[in-house]
Amino acid sequence: MRSHSARTRFLPVIVVLSALALGGCASSPGGAGAGSPTASSTPTVSEPPSTPVVETTLSDDIDGTKVTPLAIVTDFPAPEGSTAGIHPVLIKVKLEAGDVYGGSVHPSVASITRRNGNLDYITLGMGNPKELVTAMSAAGYTPLQAVPAGKTQTGWIGAWLSDEVTEYDLVYNRNEGKVIGGSKNGETVPASRSITPLTPR
Repeated sequence: MRSHSARTRFLPVIVVLSALALGGCASSPGGAGAGSPTASSTPTVSEPPSTPVVETTLSDDIDGTKVTPLAIVTDFPAPEGSTAGIHPVLIKVKLEAGDVYGGSVHPSVASITRRNGNLDYITLGMGNPKELVTAMSAAGYTPLQAVPAGKTQTGWIGAWLSDEVTEYDLVYNRNEGKVIGGSKNGETVPASRSITPLTPR
């Protein structure tokens, strides 16, 4: 079984990556004639199919990061050539990056695992493998990207689970690390882990 979540070793302090400004989709103004009702011409973007889940926020009380599951997809078609005996599971999450230490928070802090799995035997941080990301993106499930400190982003995490697994957990996992640079240089940052069941609602 392939499982997932984060193996970050360091929490950068001094250098904070700048977020690239993403230009919004500008809707061209509608050429309404005299007497025409004014209506927004912004196109409606349809979300790909998914099932909403109970929104339980996982909070890192040390660095301030929060991860909230929003929706799940358990019937996503496996890409051609996938290994037999495993299937994709996709989770839509909102990641609010903490700003205590600076730097970006990577999607690998969030992992999809079997329900009540023994985390001593599960490799966390393995979400969004390349072959699955390609298929996810093509189907409209935009993969979650690294989130700059203090910012919030919503996106999808995909993972492979064994076919016999039908109930899932979302695990937030940040390993212990040391601060590099700044007034807190060398300070040990304790690990943080929390879990919530992915329960359809």
